[in-house]
Amino acid sequence: GHDLAQANLYGFARLAWRPTLSAGQIADEWTRLTFGHDRRVVETVAGILLDSWPAYERYTGPLGAGTLTDIIGVHYGPGVESSERNGWGQWHRADHDGVGMDRTVATGTGFIGQYSPSVAARYESLSTCPDELLLFMHHVPYTHVLKSGKTVMQHIYDSHYDGAAQAAAFVERWRALAALVDRDRYGAVLGRLEYQAGHAIVWRDAVTNWFTRESGIADAHARVGRAEGRIEAESMTLDGYVARAVTPWETASGGRAIACERAACAAAYRFAGPAGRYDLVVQYFDENDGASSFALTIGGREVDRWSASADLPSAEPNGHTSTRRIVRGATLAPGDVVRIDARPDRGERAAVDYLEIVALNRP
Repeated sequence: GHDLAQANLYGFARLAWRPTLSAGQIADEWTRLTFGHDRRVVETVAGILLDSWPAYERYTGPLGAGTLTDIIGVHYGPGVESSERNGWGQWHRADHDGVGMDRTVATGTGFIGQYSPSVAARYESLSTCPDELLLFMHHVPYTHVLKSGKTVMQHIYDSHYDGAAQAAAFVERWRALAALVDRDRYGAVLGRLEYQAGHAIVWRDAVTNWFTRESGIADAHARVGRAEGRIEAESMTLDGYVARAVTPWETASGGRAIACERAACAAAYRFAGPAGRYDLVVQYFDENDGASSFALTIGGREVDRWSASADLPSAEPNGHTSTRRIVRGATLAPGDVVRIDARPDRGERAAVDYLEIVALNRP
């Protein structure tokens, strides 16, 4: 249902007709046919189209690793361990010491030998294998230094944070077109891009936390496992909510979330920071077995209300259903109680992962 995804079908047809066209030419054509010829619109939309694949690759599976999704489920959200020891094979073979699938002729599966001799020779050697395919072709230590000068482990950290930041930037790039695109399509695409920006953070956190635990190697920039203003839901003052482990553990902050076991529940946090304006983020799980309702209040004043009614592909709290709700520019003062009230629906237990209170400008 993503309006911009129609560019893929258009691109397939154009390449079938004229295979020499570049991706840039196709993106420009499709944008003009779909949105018109305004220069800002064409440049922005075509730019988002061309940047979207590398951004997704950065916050999901870099260096050719791939398959860090829930490969034994619906292939949607993160599920790093699912692609290992599952009865059908192994894809990235990560352990405490290294990561990647050895497909060399010399020591691995021999897959590389299927290429023509010149190409096979390029992939067979660590010195000539492109970094973007490294972990598809070779198993290397996390300390292996890439052609960029980074270690594999630091690249995994940096690429996931860069990719999530790029997904967030898509939202702002699209917002600049508010007066240039019709209201219906502007709103539909904005909603999709905002959701992607939130889910990119789910991916980022799941993959980087998993590799930190597996490798024991810290992020040089001390970002992994830390987030500005994040309050774990299980640490809030709970009324009816119960803390539960999430499976797989990396798809929830701290591996846990809270689930409502009554007709109505609440989670509250007393703000102790300086007065000012803040973005409030509620990370919750929008399962497909119900439509829970939520309300967010500050000092008893309602600032947002919503229903968890998206059609995401799981009936459990996990990386498929983890979703963000943001209230932008809320005013907070010391002592204000930020409260999440929720009502579960059918099998959906109105599960919440965390609350984030992120400072904007302060007086």
